Amino acid sequence: MSETTTITIVREVPVGPERAFRAWVDPVELAQWWWPQWPDTTYDLDPREGGTYRIHSAAVGMGVTGTFTTLAPPSMLAMTWIWISDGSPAEIDGEPVVDEVEVTFSPRGQGTEVTVRHTSTAHIADGGAEQGWNDCLDRLPRHLSA
Repeated sequence: MSETTTITIVREVPVGPERAFRAWVDPVELAQWWWPQWPDTTYDLDPREGGTYRIHSAAVGMGVTGTFTTLAPPSMLAMTWIWISDGSPAEIDGEPVVDEVEVTFSPRGQGTEVTVRHTSTAHIADGGAEQGWNDCLDRLPRHLSA
């Protein structure tokens, strides 16, 4: 059995939880802050418990897919997370690596604290996932300030 690792990334955003939550589940809005540097990125979301999502950029050959396991607006969403690179999912012993991601939205003064917890048995200990989450979440407050 592989050891699990959890990374936690926190950002303050200048809007209430309802607005912050919507930025995560509306594909048009997600496209404005997730990977705007790759204009070919597609954002396919079915934001309901059991619904699937897929975010993918063919130009850079990477993406992520999974299933929403919890949607509790405006306080929390959770999803499985399968990283795709060059068209194939990350694997261990021939099996896709299915991570868990939980995002919470907690009121803080006039804004919201957004906390991402990403738990995996593979590929986050190398720092790539932490860098990726930081890159995306650095754009979220700017997007919500506009």
